Amino acid sequence: MLSELAQYAQDHKLAAQAGFKPKSLKGYIHLSADGTFLGVQVMEKGAAPVYAPDIGSIANGTRCCNPLVEKAKIPLCMVEDEKKDKNIPTKHKFFLSMLDSGGAYEPKFNAIAQALRNQETRDAIIAALGQSKLKGAAPIGFWVDGTPVEQTPGCAAWWSEFRQRFTNAPSGDLPRCFVTGDLAPALTTVPKVSGLLSVGGHTSGDAFLCFDKDAFQSYGLKKSANASVSEEGMTAVNAALTKLIGAAPTFGGAKLVHWYSREIPDEADPFRDMMDGFWGEEAAEPEPAPEESADDGEAERTAMNSAAQLISSVKSGTHVTVPLSARYYIMPVSGAGGRMMVRGWYEGSFEELYTNIDQWFDDLMLVSPRGTGWTKPPKLKALCTRLLKPGGDPKKVWDRMDSELANLSGRLLEAIIIGNPLPDEVASRALCYIRSTMLSADQEEGRTSSIQSETMAFQLLKAWLVRRQRQRGEKTIMGTDINTSPRTVAYCCGQLMAVYNTIQSKAMPDVNVGIAERYYAAASSTPAFVIGKLSQLSQHHLSKLDEGLAIHYERMLDTIYAQIGQRAIPTTLNQEQQTEFALGYYQQRAAIYAPKCDKLLAVSC
Repeated sequence: MLSELAQYAQDHKLAAQAGFKPKSLKGYIHLSADGTFLGVQVMEKGAAPVYAPDIGSIANGTRCCNPLVEKAKIPLCMVEDEKKDKNIPTKHKFFLSMLDSGGAYEPKFNAIAQALRNQETRDAIIAALGQSKLKGAAPIGFWVDGTPVEQTPGCAAWWSEFRQRFTNAPSGDLPRCFVTGDLAPALTTVPKVSGLLSVGGHTSGDAFLCFDKDAFQSYGLKKSANASVSEEGMTAVNAALTKLIGAAPTFGGAKLVHWYSREIPDEADPFRDMMDGFWGEEAAEPEPAPEESADDGEAERTAMNSAAQLISSVKSGTHVTVPLSARYYIMPVSGAGGRMMVRGWYEGSFEELYTNIDQWFDDLMLVSPRGTGWTKPPKLKALCTRLLKPGGDPKKVWDRMDSELANLSGRLLEAIIIGNPLPDEVASRALCYIRSTMLSADQEEGRTSSIQSETMAFQLLKAWLVRRQRQRGEKTIMGTDINTSPRTVAYCCGQLMAVYNTIQSKAMPDVNVGIAERYYAAASSTPAFVIGKLSQLSQHHLSKLDEGLAIHYERMLDTIYAQIGQRAIPTTLNQEQQTEFALGYYQQRAAIYAPKCDKLLAVSC
């Protein structure tokens, strides 16, 4: 993965000069060529970081600091707290000494040093910072004569020589760099990368490679000797990691870093389509269930359609810049005690990734709750809310997702990317969600129903089941709408549950507690003890209906019982059978409420 990251940095021209690090500035101090203070420029929120010289962890000590770009209190010698800022004067002198040493390379350094040695100029800058609401801890830089000094050619030349006093490359024979493959001095410790604070990272950054514990050292080798990397190679790797982590979504307590060996447009990136909702600011509440629309099944899959068109154009020769052999790389990472933890590594062709994610959306496809079309392809973020434990504060749902699904999320992601069966925990959690939130399944006005919010839980069950069936090589797998092929008894029991619930809701529209609320949980696990009771209740409910409607539902029940035939209704259902029960209930219910029932369910109607 080191070589892939270095190649990404090279392809995107990210590999900054060794010893430089991206820094987010709060503002610039503008000076003239003779050191006259001109004003303060406050950076806009979200402004791109600048690459500036960095001496690493040494700057956290009591004597040294970073050159050119530092906290405002250091170059301006602002002692705001006698106890906390006792080292500021020493660091201020070190800052000036670096400017003096760089003056021979870049005259603009002399202008900064002259301004900072003038107490009146410093006071004017401090006052201007206060008016701009920039505090002493705000990182600042310097513009001299219209140019940021960290970008001047003289700065790069000076820093290349000056920084050597801070390096401690081992002497002796040169090792081979694990990144570039060249013979080069190895870093004793590698620079850290920022961006993982929200997933366990350290405030000072996290090292991608480190060997500070005995368990990480082999054959008596110390630190970088276990996997030597040159400064040039690690600079490229860290530049790539900085950019990729900054743009990565958070899922399951990790940053999902992903990239391609060739340029893939965002609008044709199937991974972005699947992870839509994890980028940007998170909402305070879970995403609502998908609405019904006859065209939703394809209209929402813009990125998947673009990816399919891209693959088709490559095969036809009309788009030759992105070969089908273009590789994808997905790497979930998090922080752990100042070290970067790689929690997975997935790679393959772009076509494989598209095929597997497209299969994922197909496996999730279900008839809409009212039978008017297909459900929208749900995003992974919304689906995961249906795997959480019942209850809890809805405003903390994303925090709960990271804690409750920390172990499951990685296995779920791997199954989707590679195309493997889903973990059994997905089905057990989805079944629990349905049972815990099951209210009356009736959609009539005046009745409370949770079927709309449960739709995504049913979609997860369908995806889990069809992947198991596909793995076993079964020719007949669960479809998107009602199953007209030979049905299992568990599936038929779910159909019966839906019909009995509908009969009651038609006969007693004002009842507060329906059959689904009272009996679904028991029927889905022990149907033999419940179906008979529901059959007796239905006779009472049918007597309250018009004769034509009663006959309609009786025929529906007869058709389902005919499918069961001589098979016995199970006393208990295992997890797969409970899933079939749930899907039988959902699909039968959708068929009942479909505008054209005879078209969607000719067998049952």
